[in-house]
Amino acid sequence: MVNYISPELSYNPHLKKLFLIFGLFLILYGLALNIIAGKSLRKFGHEQPQDRLTQPDRLVEEGIFSCMRHPAIFGNIFIAIGFAFATQNIIVILFSGWLAAAGLYFIMNIEERETLTYFKDDYCQFIKSRPPFSFSIKCLLEGIKALKR
Repeated sequence: MVNYISPELSYNPHLKKLFLIFGLFLILYGLALNIIAGKSLRKFGHEQPQDRLTQPDRLVEEGIFSCMRHPAIFGNIFIAIGFAFATQNIIVILFSGWLAAAGLYFIMNIEERETLTYFKDDYCQFIKSRPPFSFSIKCLLEGIKALKR
């Protein structure tokens, strides 16, 4: 059935299934990045153990943060793009693009600046040694391994 208000990307059932599987993979990868980043911040981001996720008082360079600076925001971008593929709805695809752009803007113009103000020279060195994002599965596994220690 054709939906003129919000058309789908494809009407081919095999292609729709492939897009759905790929979208679900991206959503799960994004959720994994978010969970690992949150747990890493809670475990390594404080001098004293915390019961909940709060602003870190020390720069986290362990685990998933050993290979990228912003795993949680990167995960949110994957979730948005995953929903776009899974639904195959043109409006969702356009919205996810804007959501990804907003996430990147937030990182580069707000979070980086605040973190630089808080951690100063340590964060300058951190920026030089790591990219903002990494597609590497090895990075995800490093994050999981660090949480088990």
